[in-house]
Amino acid sequence: MTSRTPSRPLCNAALAIALLLTGSHAWGQAGGVGVVSALPPPALTVKRGEELQLPLSLVIRGGYHVNSNKPAEDYLIPTALTWNTGPLSLRGVAYPKAETVKYEFSAQPLSVYSGMITLTSRFAAPADAPRGPFALSGKLRYQACTDKLCLPPKTLEVSVPLTIQ
Repeated sequence: MTSRTPSRPLCNAALAIALLLTGSHAWGQAGGVGVVSALPPPALTVKRGEELQLPLSLVIRGGYHVNSNKPAEDYLIPTALTWNTGPLSLRGVAYPKAETVKYEFSAQPLSVYSGMITLTSRFAAPADAPRGPFALSGKLRYQACTDKLCLPPKTLEVSVPLTIQ
């Protein structure tokens, strides 16, 4: 029985195909697809003249972190949640306590979030707010990084069903 080794052109073609396939997969990851996702928030109800708290839980994919809302370096993009409040007024957004982590690429430790975090927004419904359902929409701006590289900043759109009574 003789073993046959593939010809050099066949090996090069197979290598080129493997690199193309791997490259496109790596490009999808490098683009930050699915690095940060928001868990579906609950439908909320608020009475006119009252306040409500909206917890928004985020999952940051393993091996990645995002800069905190107050990054350690001026050039880093902070994590920021903004809302189109409609008839409500935003009272504030509470961010979780950040981790302080030292990475090789930075002279000083960085302020980051990783794993699962929750941002809590507080809203007030004016006494004369229109009654009924609407969607509270927001945007989460963040920059995801690994211990070797940072991806371009991204914006994640979120929507929460809300009823004013």
